[in-house]
Amino acid sequence: MDADVAWANAVLRGPAMTEVRPPTQMGSILYALNPDEQVVPFSPLRRTELMSFVDWCRGPSERRTWQVAGGPGSGKTRLLIEAARQLSGDGVECGWVRHGQAVAAVEAALRRSGRVLLIVDDADAYPRQQDDLVGMLTLLARNPEVQVRIALSGREFASWWASARAAMDPADQAVLTPAGRTVLSPSLAGQADQPQQFQGAVRHYARYFDRPVPAASLAGVATAISLTELHAAAAVSAFNGLTGPVELKTALRQLFTAEEAWWRANAASQQPPLPLPLSLLQCAVTAATLVGAENMDQATRRLAHLPGLTSSSHEQRTELALWLHQLYAQRGGQWLDPHLPAYLADRYAALCASAHPGLPTALATAALIT
Repeated sequence: MDADVAWANAVLRGPAMTEVRPPTQMGSILYALNPDEQVVPFSPLRRTELMSFVDWCRGPSERRTWQVAGGPGSGKTRLLIEAARQLSGDGVECGWVRHGQAVAAVEAALRRSGRVLLIVDDADAYPRQQDDLVGMLTLLARNPEVQVRIALSGREFASWWASARAAMDPADQAVLTPAGRTVLSPSLAGQADQPQQFQGAVRHYARYFDRPVPAASLAGVATAISLTELHAAAAVSAFNGLTGPVELKTALRQLFTAEEAWWRANAASQQPPLPLPLSLLQCAVTAATLVGAENMDQATRRLAHLPGLTSSSHEQRTELALWLHQLYAQRGGQWLDPHLPAYLADRYAALCASAHPGLPTALATAALIT
């Protein structure tokens, strides 16, 4: 196989499979909050964390792995996007490893002529692909002469890294001791600095949505909140034109309401239209986010277990699966795994599960369908 074809089959240019954004996606606030959109410039407050990682990539260190850790919404993906941007300018070829293609990514990287950085986002989120990731690390360890490095991001590495090491040869473990670990806190600064950060973010999102900048201020926040929460409140304030004091809970409620309205409009615009009730769309998007699917057939069979779809036709479920597939970009090039801000996706899924009592059991059953 041609080296360039092998590279393209194994990696993406970013964390998700993205093409030209359809105009209809400008109605999605969650889409705007994805780190790929880079609506708010990368914060100089994260420069120390960024440069320690970038300097390692540029330098002569014999250690060839690095870990980026932090909770959902802490900015792991955004930091890696900024690092890849800077490193690409230095001639480092950066590739985001496709789901299930970790070994193939290293094999393709070994055939590149210059320095290569492979990025594995959410490394700890997919237990089933751990063997693939261990194979990737082992292959790297056994080719010490190449200029390939690997960055792994995850919510935590204690248990994941121990499990990965247990599956490796001890000699390979020693070679792959991480050069460092970047640990990101949820918020950028203390509570006192958040009002200014919020107003700056409102201006950026107003420009993105092509709306006037509203005179909004963040209210009712007694402690430092996560960067994702702050940006979410700013985005919905700009999108809905909120003025005066904006409470975080109110902003997040309005964000989810606006996103649901966009789902309904998007579904109605399909050919053929999908005139489905909101409750079913809520369950379907939650299933796509939490369970996903490797292909359309699996998605169709998994959707059959959701409340409201147990007696639906195969054709109806197929159209719904195709709608979910086009609604958002898919993480890691997967067929169905919507690329959404993790903190907000988790929060919405929790709200949806509490509103639909039969959903958690249905999702657990669907996840077992291969």
